Amino acid sequence: MPPAAASTMTVPALVDRVRPVVVTVATLRASSLPDGRATPRFPFGGGAPRVERAIGSGFVIAAEGLVLTSDHVVGDALEIEVQLSDERAFKASVVGRDPTLDVALLKLLGAESLSVASLGSSAPVRPGDDVIVVGNPFGLGPTVTRGIISATSRPMGTGRLDGFLQTDAAINPGNSGGPLFNAAGEVIGIATAIHTDGRGISFAVPIDEIVEVLPELRETGRVDRGRIGISFQEVTAQLARVLRLPGRMGALITEVEPESPGSRQGFKPGDVITSLEGRRVEHARELARALRRSKPGDEVKLTYKRGGADRRATVRLERAAGHEPPRSLPRDDHADTDAMRPLGVVSSDAPEGARIEAIAPQSPAAGHLEVGDVVLDLNGAPVRGGADLTEHLRAAGRQDLLFRVRRNGLARYVAVPAR
Repeated sequence: MPPAAASTMTVPALVDRVRPVVVTVATLRASSLPDGRATPRFPFGGGAPRVERAIGSGFVIAAEGLVLTSDHVVGDALEIEVQLSDERAFKASVVGRDPTLDVALLKLLGAESLSVASLGSSAPVRPGDDVIVVGNPFGLGPTVTRGIISATSRPMGTGRLDGFLQTDAAINPGNSGGPLFNAAGEVIGIATAIHTDGRGISFAVPIDEIVEVLPELRETGRVDRGRIGISFQEVTAQLARVLRLPGRMGALITEVEPESPGSRQGFKPGDVITSLEGRRVEHARELARALRRSKPGDEVKLTYKRGGADRRATVRLERAAGHEPPRSLPRDDHADTDAMRPLGVVSSDAPEGARIEAIAPQSPAAGHLEVGDVVLDLNGAPVRGGADLTEHLRAAGRQDLLFRVRRNGLARYVAVPAR
């Protein structure tokens, strides 16, 4: 729809239009022990493995089931399920990830003919523009918040991307990966972070940054970038005076990695990069953006200041450290088929039934049953201890299961669908 027509659209009409493209991304992941060590995947030898169910958001960008979300939503997931606005659910695999931009591309298995988001541009966005956020904060279900763009090209000091869109539209845990829409119903950003010390301060990755890497993400599963091996920051007015610069300009090098192209070139902390390929560097974020768009093997010409004198260097970039291309999500077949542990659970005797002591992170029970649950009955039949539960599960085979459990002192039913 043209912007002119969109300007007369009411907010409820806009929400009705965009809601079908927004999805909920549910993941299962292994939790961490108190000392930060990852819980073993299926440590029956000792200790109870725990899995956590996490919720994020996303949006459909291709009718055959391609979905964009945040990398931190799915980065260490054992299993991913995506639910559409019409409550249909699909298992999903990771097509590609880019931790630098905090974006991931998913494929919904078996999906087709889905409603697709309209991708706009973040370039013309200005402070004061109306925006809405649609997502699933705190797992409450589809939720709409409204606000304006508070700032553009906002640095957050993350060292990865220093050009966020800032908005006062509420973004909460569970919104991550969801779309930020403009008044025309176009996606202009992906919700990614909130400011922990304030309200009404949230951030989104500009969609233009993501559109640039989408083809590579889809084809290779990753984004290869060139690496100099330096860290840098903005030059403030105070720093400019101390460094005897004519004003705020350039990117101040703060650290040089050993054995990196920057180290071999002789860069040192305190150097100020003032131009790239003959173009003046006004802000550090401009240099960061240019380097994000570079590739291994590229040569870049830099001008920098040291001790008041201009110096020049030509640096050949190396491949940046990254992750392996994503593989299809693994499945723990042993946990599913081990006759001694049907459904991937370990249980013990309890006064009322069978206490769940361990759950295989990728088993059918993960995300449904919890360690500590006491199973009272299964499919209507009473359970009298751990061995009895094991026999019931063997007899049930691969069918849908209805558990009645006592959890935190209260009885409740839990359904575990068959695989």
